[in-house]
Amino acid sequence: MASKSSKKRKEADFLNDGLSSDNIKNIVQEIMLYMTENKSKCSSHEELLNKMKQVIDGITFFEERYPMLYAMVTKEEGFDYASLEYFLNMRNKIINNELSVEEASKEVGQVWFDKYCKIPKN
Repeated sequence: MASKSSKKRKEADFLNDGLSSDNIKNIVQEIMLYMTENKSKCSSHEELLNKMKQVIDGITFFEERYPMLYAMVTKEEGFDYASLEYFLNMRNKIINNELSVEEASKEVGQVWFDKYCKIPKN
């Protein structure tokens, strides 16, 4: 029977073909900066995204490896960077064997439920 720590390590092995949390933050910040600086120079959001893909190194891999995150970051209306920071913090806890994937998922689910679904007691 596998110990709890070996189970956590096995679950965190999904990182072998991905980016570090710092690399993810860096590319997200680069995307945000590019979109902010070049939005008015493009006739459409699609044109902005196409031009951005020609300029930012690693963006194609980022889009393929993290399609939901890419879609979230490149939404025309923008996104909540604090949420990204929270998720990357939880990801780091998984990587560092501080939480299992299941534990992190439960914690994130509870936080988001409390934030968006729970009716305040007033």
